[in-house]
Amino acid sequence: MGLISGVKAQVTGQKAYRAHIAANELASSGKPEEAAAKYKEVLADYESALSQSRLPPNIQLGYAILLVRLGRFEEAMRRMEQTRLDKAMKEADWFDLRLNYSVCLWRLGRLEDAIATAKRAAQIKKPAALYNTLGMYLVEQAEKTGDFAEAEAFNAEAMDYDDEDPGILDNMGMLCEARAKFADDPAPDREKAKEYYAKAHKIKPRQITTMYNLARLYHEDGQDDLARETLEPAENLYFSAITAVTPEMMGELKKALGI
Repeated sequence: MGLISGVKAQVTGQKAYRAHIAANELASSGKPEEAAAKYKEVLADYESALSQSRLPPNIQLGYAILLVRLGRFEEAMRRMEQTRLDKAMKEADWFDLRLNYSVCLWRLGRLEDAIATAKRAAQIKKPAALYNTLGMYLVEQAEKTGDFAEAEAFNAEAMDYDDEDPGILDNMGMLCEARAKFADDPAPDREKAKEYYAKAHKIKPRQITTMYNLARLYHEDGQDDLARETLEPAENLYFSAITAVTPEMMGELKKALGI
């Protein structure tokens, strides 16, 4: 491979990486169609660059993370497995690889493996993204087993880290909901779940899982006016493949509420 083509691939890869960030901003700002179009362009640029030259690990991982967002989990895992062999991998790259690999495992139904992989990422650092992701996995595990000790301890640690992070608050809401299913009197945990969801919703009104879960609880408890108010921001949302709530789920809830 010639020097010129290698340099061109590097430039294309860097361009794709920057455009990827811009696409994420479009997705979070209520422009789903523009975001989808931008992601398509970004994917093409990543693939073009990677076909011509070996790129830095952060760009390789950017491509893999986009594949995760698009629901191409097996492809994303193969890319990450290739990237992990790159001797240029830095600590931050290892964290991103392990956390996003865990997301693929989770979406493929391998919850135990996802938890183990996320815990390896936690050995590197524990930012909000780690607390958001592993906290969610542990709640899901607790709901399956009925053993809440680890989920409660980890999410309490997350709250100590940042009790105003909307993802951490969302996990606390899910934890309370899950615990309510095992309680003789579910009402206190359900009310606590609403409190956590409401706080998260106030901080980040367009967080899909929060608005859905809060509105659903309001609806189940006969508080439809509050449910409809909660779903007011539910327009022009971008649903990625890793969003636990699907457009169909949101549509069914809105239909039930007469929206």
